[in-house]
Amino acid sequence: MRINKTFKVTTDKQKVICPPEQVFVRPDFDYLLTIGGDLIDNEVEDDKLRATLRNIGETEIYIQENLGATVTDRNEPFRITIKLTESYKAFQEKVRAFEAPFGWSINHFFVYGQNENWGIYIAEFPTINIIGCEKNLSDKFRQVFSISGNGYSDLKEFIRTEFQTNPDQLEKFIKHYKLESND
Repeated sequence: MRINKTFKVTTDKQKVICPPEQVFVRPDFDYLLTIGGDLIDNEVEDDKLRATLRNIGETEIYIQENLGATVTDRNEPFRITIKLTESYKAFQEKVRAFEAPFGWSINHFFVYGQNENWGIYIAEFPTINIIGCEKNLSDKFRQVFSISGNGYSDLKEFIRTEFQTNPDQLEKFIKHYKLESND
């Protein structure tokens, strides 16, 4: 699958697309939020995510760095493929391959599969994960990540703090991800 079926990706570092801008191609998606920092928090969440993705026909997922949103001299984004038959430990080892710069600078990642009806954007700022998916998949992702509503109520104060120096960006973020009206 091509990444640009799910996400708005640019190779021009000067025109990077990342939150608060809309990173998903499809405005009809439901948007769900979780606290960020990593795709999954533990092995139980990993098992739930893998089961859900297999249920919708995925056999592997792709993780690609949003290079323009990452402060780096590299010209090629970090990319990995995770087969859904691999273990949680194997996933962690693949992620560690990128760990040296991870945490030293701002990193943003696209997570997607063959099914263009879902995607997850891992943002460093604000430090959240945005799950974009068709409405019929929303409950599945809510169960995987224990999300109430669209997750905004639980993260509202955190997100407001992240945008405290730029309230216009907060309003743009809320509008692009349909947060106030869906929670």
